[in-house]
Amino acid sequence: MRYKVLLHAAAFLVLTASLKISVQRATSQGFADGLVDAQNLPLLAVIVSSIVLLEAFRKRLSPFTVSLVFLSGLTFFVCSFYLPIRSQTHELMALPAYIAVLILLSSAVVTVLYRRPRIGTILVVFLILSVAGESSGYAYTFSHEGVFSGSPTADAAVVLGGAVWGPHRPSPDLKARLDAAAKLYETGEAERIAVTGGTRRFNTFESEIGAWYLREAGIPASRILTEHKTLNTIEQIRYVKHVLADSFKMKHIVIVSDGWHLPRAMLMCKWENVRATCYASHYRLSLQSELFWRAREAAGLQIYMLFGA
Repeated sequence: MRYKVLLHAAAFLVLTASLKISVQRATSQGFADGLVDAQNLPLLAVIVSSIVLLEAFRKRLSPFTVSLVFLSGLTFFVCSFYLPIRSQTHELMALPAYIAVLILLSSAVVTVLYRRPRIGTILVVFLILSVAGESSGYAYTFSHEGVFSGSPTADAAVVLGGAVWGPHRPSPDLKARLDAAAKLYETGEAERIAVTGGTRRFNTFESEIGAWYLREAGIPASRILTEHKTLNTIEQIRYVKHVLADSFKMKHIVIVSDGWHLPRAMLMCKWENVRATCYASHYRLSLQSELFWRAREAAGLQIYMLFGA
């Protein structure tokens, strides 16, 4: 009985932390971003805790599994106080939060495998394939295809959208992308700069905040293009194809982003038949952050190749 009490307590902690994160993100970034964020902790935690609880009611789990679930739930709950919104994420707490969710997921897999071998086997095979795909994708994030050399002059340097932290404050990674595009323009290697990002932030669009930053940096407004419809990388690549290449008849386009993001963007260009080269910003992450974002890009590669999203 005491083990079931611990399981109930762990589930309560996980669900409370998940709800807390979702509400804080929803009030800070809009409802959609509150539920679906780069970290994706709340939804995953709810699913995992539900699986563990469902199986726990049908057959008592070992004390070790119960203790593991409880400690993981407690860790996730504590970390939730440091993961309110993306722009304020505390890096030291992000890693243990992810480890806690991974332990919860592992406990769920072991539980299902023990209770229903057939379903467990299918789940294990799926996880093996996912790990293989994630590992391959992670390795791919270190590739750079068609790196821009500066000759011939590009018709446009396209800045892929990124987060903004205020009405006149691009996030550090977006600022680095904008600086890289500005450098290409100032050295005569790009005739225009196209800023993408249709997500609304601070009563305007991300692309408009990026354009404001470029104008403040001395780039003429007539040389800056903005768009207000794209919400993710694939939509921005399709904007390059349908608007810049097809409508504006641009022949030489440079995609500007972070080094870890460009391989996925360039793969999308290849699959969408977009002729473009790439130019990486000089933004540098901490080791922990780079591991996380490359892992996220690897997952994004799988989602794009499987579902085109």
